[in-house]
Amino acid sequence: MYHVELRKFPHSVCRFNQTEQQVRAIVVPWTNEEWIEEGERKWNSNEATITVLQGPELSMPELAMGRGWRNAQRRSEDVTERVLQAVKQGGAGAGSGSAPAPAQGGPPAFATAVEVPAASQLLADSLALELLALLDAGPAQLSRAWALASRRLADVPAAESLALAEQAVRSLLARGLVVLQAGAGAGATQDSDGRVEAGLRAVESWAGGEAASLAIARRV
Repeated sequence: MYHVELRKFPHSVCRFNQTEQQVRAIVVPWTNEEWIEEGERKWNSNEATITVLQGPELSMPELAMGRGWRNAQRRSEDVTERVLQAVKQGGAGAGSGSAPAPAQGGPPAFATAVEVPAASQLLADSLALELLALLDAGPAQLSRAWALASRRLADVPAAESLALAEQAVRSLLARGLVVLQAGAGAGATQDSDGRVEAGLRAVESWAGGEAASLAIARRV
């Protein structure tokens, strides 16, 4: 599997457990100096950097609480230059899904990834839809998202259900469908990337029952 990070200080966005086809959808326009849109921002190779890692699929607990990229770096190989060169050398055929032939005796320039069913992503998307329906009645604490995830993942460690809840909330935030608020009422909106990230990483935000805990609300 592949893991991709786009970075332009102080902002960054990561995509985990990507297939070769998904990576090419990012890398091909990147090498052509075209704008790409990821995580509610637009990125261009003239202004930002890209990192591509290749390694094992990361589980939901490994992605939880903002630890995904560190775990990806620890368990994966940096193949950025190899991938970029393979796409550039492939020219017009780079987006077709065919990979350049490997050098004799060496590793593939862009190894073909096996298509793996994205079960965790489907589960997160389903939970995200349930959360949206819940928010029709008003803002809800993040602990409610965790509780819904726990119901879907019975008899698993709490870390896994928390990871699922976080994945669903991040998906809604990335799509611009919800905002974070400081409390279950109409609190201050967490409108900066830094505050959102800090809030999602804090275990206290998901615990519930405290005035400082974060809530999610539909974006108006």
